[in-house]
Amino acid sequence: MQTFRISLSDGTRKFHTVIQAPDSASAHIKATYFFDTSKWRILNVSLTGAGAVAA
Repeated sequence: MQTFRISLSDGTRKFHTVIQAPDSASAHIKATYFFDTSKWRILNVSLTGAGAVAA
């Protein structure tokens, strides 16, 4: 598992969270599942930690 930083916004507010997933596509799917995408738009999914340096 890798750790991904997810950036979300509702148009006026913006926040970040982390999700563990095997790849970025899976992280995006998990974020879609956990957050109401009719309200929160996923802005970015990026790999964090040591894996990001090696990638």
